[in-house]
Amino acid sequence: MSDRALVLPGLVPLTAANVAAVLAVRDGHLALAARICGFDPDRLDPDQGSSALPTTVHEALLAVAVVRRLEEEPAHRDPYPPSSSYRAYGGLSAGCVTALLAAGVLTEEDCFRVVQEVNSRQIQAHRSGRSGTTLAVLTASAEDAYRLVEELRSVAEQPWLAVDLGGGLVAISVRDGEPDAVGAELNRLGAVVLDRAERAEHSPYTVPGRAELARVLDGIEFRTATATVVSPLTGKPVDDTPAAYRRLLLAQSFDTVSLPKLTAGLCAVDGVGAVDLIAPAKSVYVPRTRSLLRDRAEHRLLALPG
Repeated sequence: MSDRALVLPGLVPLTAANVAAVLAVRDGHLALAARICGFDPDRLDPDQGSSALPTTVHEALLAVAVVRRLEEEPAHRDPYPPSSSYRAYGGLSAGCVTALLAAGVLTEEDCFRVVQEVNSRQIQAHRSGRSGTTLAVLTASAEDAYRLVEELRSVAEQPWLAVDLGGGLVAISVRDGEPDAVGAELNRLGAVVLDRAERAEHSPYTVPGRAELARVLDGIEFRTATATVVSPLTGKPVDDTPAAYRRLLLAQSFDTVSLPKLTAGLCAVDGVGAVDLIAPAKSVYVPRTRSLLRDRAEHRLLALPG
């Protein structure tokens, strides 16, 4: 039987049913997330899903859902994680943090500490007007996506391809310029703007900046992994050292993360013949991951509750 690898996606939207399912179980995972990330589960309204939640709470609830789903896998049960049921892990953006948790590199407490420290700084930056904007964009091809970033320089300063999900589906960060004007230019160039977030992601101007994020990560303990961790930047295994894991989280905050590179890298890990995905069943990651793994590896979805 082939060994399996696992993809953990970024800060994917959670439906009202997803949020309700997380809040319905009052266990130690939710209590720990609430304590460290500073929210009261009893005061959260799931009716609008994650769209009405601060990103700190959104990411914390997503991490709780991921932890619980992984506990359903035999080798992750009692206590979590005793060993790895996967040969390799990889994640994009927020998923990079939960990938390190799943691989035993981060404790659950430190996972939530990173969530709190990073997101609270992003929220504060947005309030003070220092955030950029990230646009989810659908283009005809991956080549078009890279070309469009260059074309946007006429309407925005330093546009940046932040996330590549393959097949022309990308996220583009812009630091300055009017987002509506950027969107109109993308439409003129034949791209479709699917969504936008009022913060810059995976670009040189992402908040917190390099020095501040480095200070946050210096206070986090990184342990020996129970499985291979693959970088979403290079598609290559990360050295199993605390310094390498710190560099991974630092680097992936300021450069393009790539689902095609990540899935290819997981498939290349010795012994891996199957790559799974953990995500909400309706996430865009589901069809994109399936497409990238077609004729390459076995695959199954570990759907989150709700």
